[in-house]
Amino acid sequence: MGDTFDYGYLTTPTGQLNIAEIVCLIGALISVGFTSRLYCELVDNLQSVYPDFSTLLVRNVYQTFTIFCLTVTIVILIVHLYGIRFTGRHYSHINQICLGFNILMALMMISIGICAAFWEDKLRRTPGILRRGYLENQYHYIYNEWTHPRPGAAIAASIFAILSGILFILEACSRPMLNTGARRIPTEYTIPVTSQRVVIKNNKGERIIPIERII
Repeated sequence: MGDTFDYGYLTTPTGQLNIAEIVCLIGALISVGFTSRLYCELVDNLQSVYPDFSTLLVRNVYQTFTIFCLTVTIVILIVHLYGIRFTGRHYSHINQICLGFNILMALMMISIGICAAFWEDKLRRTPGILRRGYLENQYHYIYNEWTHPRPGAAIAASIFAILSGILFILEACSRPMLNTGARRIPTEYTIPVTSQRVVIKNNKGERIIPIERII
C-alpha cells in the first residue's frame, strides 16, 4: 500500500462518520458496563413485567454486538488510513464489502438498542425492583453481593446503540460517493536544477554574459 497514509480519508464524510461511530460505540460499552447484572437477574426471576423478556440475555448480546461493531469499524478505519483507496478499480469491491458491513451493523445496533429500551422499562415497571431501591443512588445487597442499581444506564445504552445504528446507515449512504480514483499526494519534491550561465571575456577584458535563446 505504500508508505504514505491516506489522511485525506479523514476529511471525507465517510471518514468522519467512522470517528463518530467509534465514539458512540465506546459510549455504548461504558453505559452497558455501568448496568447491574444482579438487578437483571432479579427482575428476570420476578417475571412481573414482560415475563418472557430476558434482560440478562439482552445485556450479554448488547456487549457482544457492540464489541463486534467496534472492532469492524476500527479495522475499516485503519485499512482506509493505510491507503486502500489507492488500489484503483479493486477498491470498488472492497467498498461494497464495507457497505454490507455498515448495513449489518446498523441492523444489529438498532435492534439491540430497542431491546435495551425495553430492558430499562422492565426495571422501572417491576414493583419488586422499585421496592429494592432501584431508583435510589446507593448500593444494595442482592444475591449475597453488593451492587449499585445505576438507574438510567440501560436507557443510555439504548440511546448510544440507536445513534450508532443511524451513523452506520449514513455511512452506507456516503460510501458510493467515495473517490475510487484517488491518488497519493507526493510528500517529497525535487528542486529543478538551473544551469549557470558561462561568463565569457572578450579581448578587451570585458565580461560578457551570453543571452539564452529559446528555440
